[in-house]
Amino acid sequence: MSTGDSHKQLIPPTQVSVKAGFVVYSPDDETRNIIILNKGELAAVDRSEIPARTIFKMQPGELVGVAALLEREPFKYTLEATQDSEITLISEDCMESELKTLPLWLLAVIKGLSAQTRKLKEATRKPRVQNTLKSLSEYISHLEPKKSYPMDELCREFRWQTKIPESQIQADLKALARRQFLEIRKGENGTEIYSDHPMLIQIYVDYQKASEKNKPWAPFQLTDTQKKALTLLAALQKDVQTDAPSWLKFFTDSGIAINVTEWIKMLSFGWFKVCDDSSFQVNKDKILYYQLALRYAANIRGVL
Repeated sequence: MSTGDSHKQLIPPTQVSVKAGFVVYSPDDETRNIIILNKGELAAVDRSEIPARTIFKMQPGELVGVAALLEREPFKYTLEATQDSEITLISEDCMESELKTLPLWLLAVIKGLSAQTRKLKEATRKPRVQNTLKSLSEYISHLEPKKSYPMDELCREFRWQTKIPESQIQADLKALARRQFLEIRKGENGTEIYSDHPMLIQIYVDYQKASEKNKPWAPFQLTDTQKKALTLLAALQKDVQTDAPSWLKFFTDSGIAINVTEWIKMLSFGWFKVCDDSSFQVNKDKILYYQLALRYAANIRGVL
């Protein structure tokens, strides 16, 4: 076969001029093209979100659609002209006619590079976390308590940080709402997320971490004596600061037999803060932590 004959069969690319606002490509299009921007600017827009979100903008010399032709991977964004632009379209027929003129080794190299590019793209799209529910819970636990947050903005920010799909984020928010860790309610500007107790969500995160490591979680390991001591400490009206023997006497006088071993265990729970003079004071935050863990045990375990 002569070189001249093969070149006669070449199908040339198409040069197109488009006005600002023109949709160059839509995910619904059946045809696949490599799109090269010669002049102007194009924007890749994700219209699956409301409102639509601009993913990136193309400048002259850049192209998209290589994976669509070589790897049969459709381009999932709408491509729009943000200003009057000039583009080159390389169709499937055009590409095939060009590839027929290439040596087999060069064709293999091109396809190999395309496959590597596809794998890199998949890696960048893959969520950065495995347990999406735990990750979202940890994010929400750092929000300001008793304050409403627009659900759309929260989902968008969390998705940007983790690459978790918005549908999964919304499903996880509903799972947290079913556990009564937060509320999903209608606000003046749309759906809002509200939480009375971010500490409760942090408790759930801690439980998840312990479960993943197959470790016993302290709040669910309390003995009956320890639970009685917890209730007694929670009921204290005054900030008592005294030494260990006095605390042991306080428990005994209240009808709770606490020995030295139990006392050391309570210290490990963080129920007491050590003061400068080596005396001890009740750590109210930790007491509340354990109280909430026990009160919402079924919610935390997911047995609803």
